[in-house]
Amino acid sequence: MINFLKKMANPTRLSLATLYDVVIAAAAAFLCYVAVTNAMGLLAGMMTDQKNYYERHTKLLAEEFQDFVTENHVEIGDGETIGDWNSENWYVFLTVYQRDRIYYNTMDRDNEKLKTELKDEHPGFQYGYLYRHGTAVTYPVKFADGDGEILIRAYFEARFRTLILVLGAGLSAVCFVVVFLVLLQKKLAYIRQIEKGIHILETGSRGYEIPLKGRDELYSLADSINQMSESLHKEIEEKDRIEKERSEIVTALSHDIRTPLTSVLFYLDLITAGKCTADESVLYMEKAKRQAYHMKNLMDDLFSYSYATGDRFSLKNEEYDGNELFGQLIGDLTESLEEHGFRTEVCYEIETPFAVETDVVQLKRVLNNIGTNIEKYARRDGIVSMEVRLSDGFVCLNIENPIRDEEIEVESYGIGVKASERMIEKMGGSFTYESHDYHYYTFMKVPKKD
Repeated sequence: MINFLKKMANPTRLSLATLYDVVIAAAAAFLCYVAVTNAMGLLAGMMTDQKNYYERHTKLLAEEFQDFVTENHVEIGDGETIGDWNSENWYVFLTVYQRDRIYYNTMDRDNEKLKTELKDEHPGFQYGYLYRHGTAVTYPVKFADGDGEILIRAYFEARFRTLILVLGAGLSAVCFVVVFLVLLQKKLAYIRQIEKGIHILETGSRGYEIPLKGRDELYSLADSINQMSESLHKEIEEKDRIEKERSEIVTALSHDIRTPLTSVLFYLDLITAGKCTADESVLYMEKAKRQAYHMKNLMDDLFSYSYATGDRFSLKNEEYDGNELFGQLIGDLTESLEEHGFRTEVCYEIETPFAVETDVVQLKRVLNNIGTNIEKYARRDGIVSMEVRLSDGFVCLNIENPIRDEEIEVESYGIGVKASERMIEKMGGSFTYESHDYHYYTFMKVPKKD
């Protein structure tokens, strides 16, 4: 009951609009009822008030009354029996009299007992006043105890009252339904339009959107369906793009692996066939080892990429002190680069404490990939510059390094970079890169915890 009252106190916009339509339809039905009953009552009155109709039907009533009197041997003073006939013909005002002496009157039939007593005590007593209405008609009647007369004033239009009420109620109900459906037609048409739009979206139509109309719950429903469709299409496009990218990488990587694998097999064949000296065997073993490690690195990159783009990839986020975490990550990266002969320069601009909620293992994997690429392709006589700062709720790590100007053998077709990009995106950040003027720039953003 309480929940019902709460809902009634906070009606939805759609329910208010429907209630408005109900009120309008009810008002139209009421006006229809009044108009129909008045018109039909007026029509019935005009028909029954016609002289020929009135005279013909009053004569029939007089004949019917005479038959009743004859069949039941009614005396002129038998007001109770006469009253029974009058009750059946309730629309008739009847007066029974003899030489202006009234024995029965419809208006006074409740006082029949008093009239009988007065008549018995005073035989010459005349009860009531004989009033002759302009439309009243007089007919002679033969009673069981003598002749008399009746004065009839009939309201024939009253017989149609029930029919008029029923027809009026029926037509007003039809009017209510018609008006309500007309007012509701816009909403029903919009619901059908939403349903049609859902079927179109089910077919995978990319550019279709359900039109937005009004400001009620149907508008919100259509808007939600459009947003859901757009989100679903983006997700499908992203999956298709990743699948296409994965296919291209696997194809290119398969070709790239075949070359070192052929070299390894060639060197091993030479060694096992005894077609080389001991010194050459050592040399060939070293070359085969380098090619084997090269293939291992390629497979590691492929594994990282497949792991980062797979549906089963999930982050194991934990909360860390941001300054402490990034200080350690940048320190490990600079230490590794300096061990390989690079000079580094770090600009750490964060002076306020902050926290991050991230997967440290994956974050370290990304920075290791950045370091590996710098070791492979950067000039050792240049400076690797790193900048760490906070911006718009993100921890920004920007890295710049010079690129060697000689021809570089591409070993992995950027698989590690793509894997890093997917990992950071799943953390809620971004990973972008660009190169120009023999410099390579990496921009990484990781969301900080509010």
